Amino acid sequence: MSFAQSLKINQDQIRIRSFDFNGQTLKVRVPMVSEAESLYEKMKSPSEELIAQKYKELSTPLIEKRKELEEGNNEIEYLEDDIVLAGTSIKSLAQSQAEGETRILETFKFLVPADGRDMASLTYAEIEDDLPLPIQLELVKKITEVISVGYEDVRKN
Repeated sequence: MSFAQSLKINQDQIRIRSFDFNGQTLKVRVPMVSEAESLYEKMKSPSEELIAQKYKELSTPLIEKRKELEEGNNEIEYLEDDIVLAGTSIKSLAQSQAEGETRILETFKFLVPADGRDMASLTYAEIEDDLPLPIQLELVKKITEVISVGYEDVRKN
């Protein structure tokens, strides 16, 4: 018998915290250590497919306008496997965007939906369709604060 069972603690209920966000009360599930570690690993290493998708989105317009851009702009350099624009690698920009989207998606999966939906199937496209990026980032910050150890200190403020 586990510790929680011996105390008759409902693991699903005890791990739920709520917070107010723009006049609405949202609930979030506090992750187990293994879930938090998994989240950190996913954020650190987004899928290669997502990185490739982001690179394609960012590089396609630059490739399509290559002739124009090379003639009128000395800030762009076309390499064999990357494009460097004003000193910034498009591949590294794609990596950063993929990390950001993965962080937002994986953090949102800790929200507890009012309708009982399984958040494991949530996609970033759904989040992006419903919430502008500044709101996404505010929510990630708030969720992170709520599931962190110092939650009570944050709640008092």
